[in-house]
Amino acid sequence: MTRVVSKRRWASDCGSGFTLIELLVVVATIALLLALVATSLRAARTSATRVACQSNLRQIARAWNMYLDGNEGFFYQNVNANLNYGGWKGAVNWSPRVLNPYLSLPAEVESPDRAKVFCCPGDRGGVPGARMRQKAYTYLGTSYQTNIFLVGQDRCGAFSEKTQELDAKISVRLTNLNCSRVSRPASLLLIGDYGWINQWRPCPTLFRELKQLAEWHGRADSYAMAFLDEHVAFLKIRKGFYLTDEYSVLPFEELYDLACEVQGQ
Repeated sequence: MTRVVSKRRWASDCGSGFTLIELLVVVATIALLLALVATSLRAARTSATRVACQSNLRQIARAWNMYLDGNEGFFYQNVNANLNYGGWKGAVNWSPRVLNPYLSLPAEVESPDRAKVFCCPGDRGGVPGARMRQKAYTYLGTSYQTNIFLVGQDRCGAFSEKTQELDAKISVRLTNLNCSRVSRPASLLLIGDYGWINQWRPCPTLFRELKQLAEWHGRADSYAMAFLDEHVAFLKIRKGFYLTDEYSVLPFEELYDLACEVQGQ
């Protein structure tokens, strides 16, 4: 009799298992944990990419200052100098790149593998004229744009009707620009992710998708940037703002008041 009862109890215990509700709870818990882990990994990857990008920018900013030291303080001025200043020749086939020798690179680099300091690890394109998702580094030879109010042509184009007076005063000062005429290097933006110039691009028809593609670090209107004094930061660049509490795009302090009027401050 005892043996029979024991067998029945054993059979009852084996047949209990998980209920459907319990199984669903387990699955939901696992899914939640996986989502948390994926979010953490994505955040860690974004942070690591940003740090690597800022390291590149710090080296390039140092090279810019070495260039200035070697050229009596004069900034590089040429057509598209904000883009063809350094890197490899890219699909656009620009060369020579004047900053390369200050980074122990030849002035003409044929292979993208040779100039990785100019390549942001988060670069996913967003360049007008290139294929939609073609990297800026692949197309232009660099992932980074230098401040157009420091290098480039010796005159800036008018950004809008209300900025015409300011643009004219900037252009007068750009010819043969020397770093001795530049104000507040610790707050002056020197170079950053390609897309930061979208906040200054005079073309009003920039596709929204292109702009979003060029925001490589997961935050709208925000870019890795280096200042003229060589420190780096991750900043939100305000559309059309020459001056904020965090940075200045404008190198000429005597124009600050006019710039604030244009901004409506």
